[in-house]
Amino acid sequence: MPATSSIEQTLLAQLTQQGFHIRSFRQRRLGAHPVFEILLAGGQTVLMWLRPTSSDSDWSQRLFESEIALLRWFSAHSAVPAPRLLHVLPSNAENPRNAFVTQGMTGEPIKDIYPTLSSLAKEQLVRSYADFALKLFDVNIPQTIGSISVMSSPDELIVIPRIWSANHAHASEVFPTLQKYLEYLSTLKKRRAFTLDTGDENRFRAQASISQLSAHLRGHLTQLDERCIRRMVLAHDGLGDMNFTVDSSGNITGILDWWMNSTLPAILAADYPPWLRYDGINDPRFAAPKKSWLETPEESARLRRIYQGAVKSNDFYYTALMQGAQLRAAVGWVFDTEDDPCCAKMRQWTLSAFGPPIRSPSDDSRCIIT
Repeated sequence: MPATSSIEQTLLAQLTQQGFHIRSFRQRRLGAHPVFEILLAGGQTVLMWLRPTSSDSDWSQRLFESEIALLRWFSAHSAVPAPRLLHVLPSNAENPRNAFVTQGMTGEPIKDIYPTLSSLAKEQLVRSYADFALKLFDVNIPQTIGSISVMSSPDELIVIPRIWSANHAHASEVFPTLQKYLEYLSTLKKRRAFTLDTGDENRFRAQASISQLSAHLRGHLTQLDERCIRRMVLAHDGLGDMNFTVDSSGNITGILDWWMNSTLPAILAADYPPWLRYDGINDPRFAAPKKSWLETPEESARLRRIYQGAVKSNDFYYTALMQGAQLRAAVGWVFDTEDDPCCAKMRQWTLSAFGPPIRSPSDDSRCIIT
């Protein structure tokens, strides 16, 4: 067996006390959690997911508990390919790191397996993602914008103020409408811009750029389908290269890292598979230098058309997907502060997406947000 820390040894000992007869285990790279794949004496495989470490343990704990609540609900009510929850190991004096145990999963992270997939398997992967996205749209949730609460039961999901994956961005309330949510995001973006170490002129320019984008969005919202703005659906906020698993045929076998969850208007939640996105902060003209893509622009465009065909039977999802492209791309800039501290890239993208500036969107060009 591989070497483990004292905390991991304590967790494995707790599992044994709970009746899990461990034959062997190994650590795996799956999503953001430290994960152990455990082979039991009866031949079954389970996964133990440890709460990620963080300098803000309270924030980390809230995210972890939200994930457990959602996984518990999925295990009882949904065919969404999330890990099936078997057991929760609470934290205690001996072990400050809690964990949960799920059924084992086949497949490998998409980052590792995608280069080996055939063209047909890539098409199947797009259709498999479409099936996942439509299942998620069917989950019945409270009609407010936020995150799933640890107080949720296996029978009912409860929404609380949004717990962001970035701990500086906690919301203090649930939002009843998309308009209120966008106002909050605009304020958040301005506040972040003014906390960075840059000159006053750059700060004022950043604020003017944010106000300009907000003004464009207010006009843009009037052109969108009202159903897609008003109805809230469950969303996964952080799908990337390592947090969903895929088999060699292109079937998605697991969606991971559900601590990054939210309830959002359908117009924001419907989207293309993340590895095919070339818009907003993923547009090569504006993307961060460290950004990489799994697929070429040309093949991504072809596969996005296949995705459109795969979801078209669901008129509500399809409408949200097609109408929400610019809005989703705009919202994507909110957390890009570190790569774009003065909002210069965001300003260039806004000009590209919406055209010339709106004159005097607001009189805040010399106002500092605190």
